[in-house]
Amino acid sequence: MHLSDLFKFTQGLGQKGHQIGRKVGDAIELLTYGMINLDPELSKFLVVEQGVEGETAAKHKVEFSFYNIEFGVPSKKTNDLFGLIECKKVGVEQTIKQNFKIWKAKTENKKDFHETNGYSFKSSPTGTNFKWSILIKSTKLEESNLEVIVTKQENNADDVISINYFNCEANSQVLIAVDVRNKLYVLGPNQHLSSIKHSLNKCIIIQIKVVDNQRIKSINVNESLPGPQTPEKAKQSSFVSLDVRRKVLGRFDKTENQSFISILVIGEASHWEDKSRSIVRLCNDFNLIIPDEILVYLFVEFEKKFGKNYQSIITKTNYQQNTEVKILIYEIINHFNYKILRDMDTHNFVKLKHEIVENSNRLVIELL
Repeated sequence: MHLSDLFKFTQGLGQKGHQIGRKVGDAIELLTYGMINLDPELSKFLVVEQGVEGETAAKHKVEFSFYNIEFGVPSKKTNDLFGLIECKKVGVEQTIKQNFKIWKAKTENKKDFHETNGYSFKSSPTGTNFKWSILIKSTKLEESNLEVIVTKQENNADDVISINYFNCEANSQVLIAVDVRNKLYVLGPNQHLSSIKHSLNKCIIIQIKVVDNQRIKSINVNESLPGPQTPEKAKQSSFVSLDVRRKVLGRFDKTENQSFISILVIGEASHWEDKSRSIVRLCNDFNLIIPDEILVYLFVEFEKKFGKNYQSIITKTNYQQNTEVKILIYEIINHFNYKILRDMDTHNFVKLKHEIVENSNRLVIELL
């Protein structure tokens, strides 16, 4: 597991996690919606944001469901349901670093940060026999008020490998990141994770909370975790598949004739560890992934098209009612040669299609 490349992009937007998380979820839904509408025949059977009934009599709200036609429209009757698509993503969770809590609780640190000896922590790169020791402290220099010293500790020897000075204002951040090649980066307030080429294993965020007369009075230190709620999302999706399949087909097990199929579309897939993938693999008929670079491209293109308030445009309602949004989604899909949905296990890109099989409507996954 590593931090998603989408996080590298969204972290620089300066929004709270739940705010940007909702927009990422909306982006996943819009791309899925667009892929459904590539087949005009399939879209005739589509119902959006409808509760589907399970064997437990619970109504499960899913993003997309497909019903046989009655009186010219999808019937929304359980016995006419032949497919559903859920969209799930679990972003990066930022939580206060545990040893920073311990440091802050000590008597000698219960004062303004610039009056302390600084805060330090260690980081052990994956698969190596050395550690980095990172010291964050206040400075008295005119041109800077924060110093970050990185020391490499190996074979009982310490080697200072970088000393970084930053002039930080209140509410600014300093980022300490380690990529998948075990290269460490220290980024100042005007730098962003998106400047790092490779995916990230770790990211520590130093938040400058209060600055008074160029002296740093208060900081916070967060660490970024790759989707700790992923197993719960996997269980939720799997229960919907099992409950609805039991209601429609009278069985929990997946069936070979696929007269009803459940599909899960996943965003920020690097946060889905093996156990979560095993859960959805067992219960869903298909598990599809939208790669991070496609979602990043969507955000960039929406901003180009709609300006600084572009995120408010990224909704299913706007997709349905605003022709410009629908056209832009198609252009994004076309830019990637329709390679939007990738099978989690085969890694092949697929498309969604309608077919008639044994005189029944089917939702079909087909290789591109």
